[in-house]
Amino acid sequence: MLVAGGVMRGWAVAVGVGAVLALAGFLAAAAENQAGGQSAPAAGVTPAPVGPDIKFIEEDDDDAAAKKAPRNPFGGEGGVSGRKDAVPGYIEVSTGLKVPGRIFTTRGKRLKIFNLRREVYEYVPVPALTRIDAVVEWERLDKEWRFKEAGNPEKVYTGRSYAVRMLAWKLTLRNGHEITGHILGQPLYVEHNGKVERFLLHQRDKGPIGSELKDLICIKSVEFGINAYNQAVDELKARAEEAARKAGAASAPKEPAK
Repeated sequence: MLVAGGVMRGWAVAVGVGAVLALAGFLAAAAENQAGGQSAPAAGVTPAPVGPDIKFIEEDDDDAAAKKAPRNPFGGEGGVSGRKDAVPGYIEVSTGLKVPGRIFTTRGKRLKIFNLRREVYEYVPVPALTRIDAVVEWERLDKEWRFKEAGNPEKVYTGRSYAVRMLAWKLTLRNGHEITGHILGQPLYVEHNGKVERFLLHQRDKGPIGSELKDLICIKSVEFGINAYNQAVDELKARAEEAARKAGAASAPKEPAK
């Protein structure tokens, strides 16, 4: 939150008192302004109006005790539970796994996205969102090339390749407004049952030599809201029960053949 204001200062030059006194008064006023103080107004001179200095105030800067301690850029007082901007929901990755929890980004930061339609940067707070969706601009397997020999600009194909993917992101706000653009590497954190996982919103994915497109695991979508959170929790529970059932069936002794 930005509290707007300013300090208006004026110079008063005495006329008819003499050039020396005028210069001395000017230098004294300049020194007073530079020091940030206020000098007593000269006789017959109306002092300039003074307003509050400009300063930045954090959204939760109303706690005097919190001002004394350095801010944790990830958590808050009492851990993530102290974060007013942590929103319940889930993050779904390209494998189909949904990770539920309280979602937030670095303290004091908003999601910085370059709006491709308007060609400007926009800053969106996490609590203002209902969804984030990945938009694949293109993806392919690039060939690996190397110089044929030292000092020779000719390149030769090594026979190997690697996966590359270019992403944009569509942000859907609570008022229905949509922004599609590029995000150049910004984290999203998900906290669930005291465990925090980190994901990254970025523009370009590149895998190691020999990788396939399926190996490039990235965020597929993010949905905010308590209903989305409960849905992801239920799906995780069902997955765990299915895995336990399969593990139990595999470990059960087989009946002897008759």
